[in-house]
Amino acid sequence: MARIYLAHVTVYDPSVPGEVVKRYCTGRGFVTGTNASYRPSGVAAHIAYTPRVKQPASMRRDVFFRGATGGGSQVGYGELVLVNADGGLDDYLDYGLDGRQIEIIVGDMSPFRVPTFTTVMKGTMEQARISRDVVSIKLRDKQAVFAAPVQTAKYGGTNSLPSGLDGVAGDIKGNPKPRCYGTVFNIQPPCVNTSKLTYQVNDGTVNDITAVYDKGAAITKGSDYATSTLLQAATVTAGTYATCFAEGYFRLGSSPAGVVTADVQQGANAAARTAAQILKALATGPAGLSAGDVSSADVTALDTANSAECGIWIGQEADISECMDAIANSVGAWWGFDRLGALRMQQVAVPSGTAAVSLTEAEIINIDRIESQDTGNGLPAYRVKLNYKHFYTAQTSDLAGGVTNARRAELARSYREVIDTDSSVQTTHLLAPEMQFNTLLIDASAAQTECTRRLTLYKTRRDRFEVRAAITVSMAAALDLGAVVQVTHRRFGLSGGKLFRVLGMQHNLQNNRVDLTLWG
Repeated sequence: MARIYLAHVTVYDPSVPGEVVKRYCTGRGFVTGTNASYRPSGVAAHIAYTPRVKQPASMRRDVFFRGATGGGSQVGYGELVLVNADGGLDDYLDYGLDGRQIEIIVGDMSPFRVPTFTTVMKGTMEQARISRDVVSIKLRDKQAVFAAPVQTAKYGGTNSLPSGLDGVAGDIKGNPKPRCYGTVFNIQPPCVNTSKLTYQVNDGTVNDITAVYDKGAAITKGSDYATSTLLQAATVTAGTYATCFAEGYFRLGSSPAGVVTADVQQGANAAARTAAQILKALATGPAGLSAGDVSSADVTALDTANSAECGIWIGQEADISECMDAIANSVGAWWGFDRLGALRMQQVAVPSGTAAVSLTEAEIINIDRIESQDTGNGLPAYRVKLNYKHFYTAQTSDLAGGVTNARRAELARSYREVIDTDSSVQTTHLLAPEMQFNTLLIDASAAQTECTRRLTLYKTRRDRFEVRAAITVSMAAALDLGAVVQVTHRRFGLSGGKLFRVLGMQHNLQNNRVDLTLWG
């Protein structure tokens, strides 16, 4: 099989000035044909590719930290190496590459067949490393854009009291404005106007501010006003609070005796407050993706897998990726970008259905069983504890006299807890571990359902394999994070074939192979 690799490198050229696409290839050069079948999709006819690609790309991507089935998501990384012995790429010294798009395409140019072209990676770049002989471009998948603050708007301290909603130099100036997604409990919102006792729960619209507390005691809810201007002009009855849902504020009618907290609901209805919908909102809001950049099928599937309400409140500096991780982990899911640059989200579940790729000893170069990095290093768990209904402000003292003992006990804990146990696991595995998870689910029943699902997932032995395999163009197109793969091999009880889920992968296009981390 004759194979060619093409690279589309988007750079900012100050001599233009503007963005231009540089095109390179392996081999002796390539020019797109007049017939659309003889060129990659979206590329015009008679476009020339310069033969400079020494290493097409070696891109590593993982769902989680390698060997784990939960935790923080991972940003993919790799490198494209271009030949520069003649100095023809020295202009890269002046180009801007960082944050711009790169696309790697593989073409099957077998004789007597119509060529096929498959995009194996779309990502972004860091700046190039330029030496005497090569230009090395560090690659990152698009997930790197999530390593940015979820909130860039900050309080300016510009109040001229009693007017203003921006704080003063001596209180909240420089602090990020809060962001709220879904339903949250006992948050401690900033006071944005100390003269008029006005607090902000969200830098934007909320559906409801369901409760406000002073020293843990509930305050009576009053009227809602259409604008913050009307709220500030209103007369608020002592002992009550008034709201402006449209802009995320509430105002007290009298000075508080202690710490002021609130319960808030953002999102029009329960269906808008699921993990999938909040992940989408974070991606298309702070991260700046378009709706078309997010896999709508994955959003629907994750909503089907777990439609429970959850919520997150960001009252201090935090990266978008941290918030995405917290939401995804609440329903046992991962998020990240596929090879075509679409944002994906999937619940970690036992692999099932039809395999995207089948690997046998004909394709497998090497296979090894590797220890899991989950709690217990892969030993089946006999118990799962799952925390839910997070209180953002735990209060153990300085509570009002009227706060009931039951409420005091609730306020003292950051989370509520559900448990599921299967003691029979300990018959075989004397050291079977207990696994514990923090979530942002808000309902006990939904939390118990997810707790039971995770016990079912982890009380059975799950295997992790590292597999190196030769790949064809069709395999490169079918393999991606989250895909289901069937492995058939004489070792490790795999002679009858077993399904696995791809949790990590690294293409080595130069050698036409792939390294896979498989779990199942």
